[in-house]
Amino acid sequence: MKLCFNSTTLRGFPVQEAMRLIHSHGYAGVELTLNDAHIHPLRYTRDEARALRGLCEDLGLEIAVLAAGGPALLGETDYEPSLISPDAAGRQRRLDVIRRTIALAHELGCPLVNINSGRRAPEVSEEQAWVYLLDGLLHLHGSLGDGVRMVLEQEPGFFVGTTEKAAEVIDALNCSEIRMCLDLGHVFCSQNNCYRAIEQALRVTEHIHIEDIKGGVHHHEIPGEGDMDFTRIGRLLKQAGYGGWVSVELHHHDQMWQRALDESRDYLQACWSNLS
Repeated sequence: MKLCFNSTTLRGFPVQEAMRLIHSHGYAGVELTLNDAHIHPLRYTRDEARALRGLCEDLGLEIAVLAAGGPALLGETDYEPSLISPDAAGRQRRLDVIRRTIALAHELGCPLVNINSGRRAPEVSEEQAWVYLLDGLLHLHGSLGDGVRMVLEQEPGFFVGTTEKAAEVIDALNCSEIRMCLDLGHVFCSQNNCYRAIEQALRVTEHIHIEDIKGGVHHHEIPGEGDMDFTRIGRLLKQAGYGGWVSVELHHHDQMWQRALDESRDYLQACWSNLS
């Protein structure tokens, strides 16, 4: 398991400074959340991408993932339009921004793009949402190319809001280039038998988000400050042979970014240093 840190916590810093901070606090990789503060896929230039890639290579910091599912990426309403929006023009806008993110991933030497399904509008039936989502993902699959894959994250309250639903989508697609981003904290917000759900989801998982959750409330906490048993989770990951990135995601902690960086690293390393 390799520990990286999501840049959203450091959105108050220029992106180059955020990379230096993540590296200096002992992380081997970064998950870049796309937004206006750091990188917007529709406005970032190739020269800027080349400079950022060069900086990370000089630091020895791997750009592990580009997260294209942020709330305000397309403005207006959070997470809208989505891959399952009722209007075709809106779905196309989402497809376009993900395709641009895939191109940006190639430019940055990043192997993964993280996305989500979006929320299902009342006028969109369950069956129609499935059609929209699978159709969109299949179109995106054709844009991936060599060296870049895609991961679908389960987000509480979204159409794909559980590990079971995400696995069902991935099984239906049946292609190795689209897998799951397993958000561990989200399991504790939206599912029962959480550790069993994590264990079952690992067969289709290629990337992991980690944060703590307290009382089942969807608010990302620093690991060790909630109810999750990270030693038990670490054993599950080890038993499954998971060797990918585990990305600390603490978007509520931009005003306490140093604690987020240091305490997350120290707590997780302590939990996972002597797994049996």
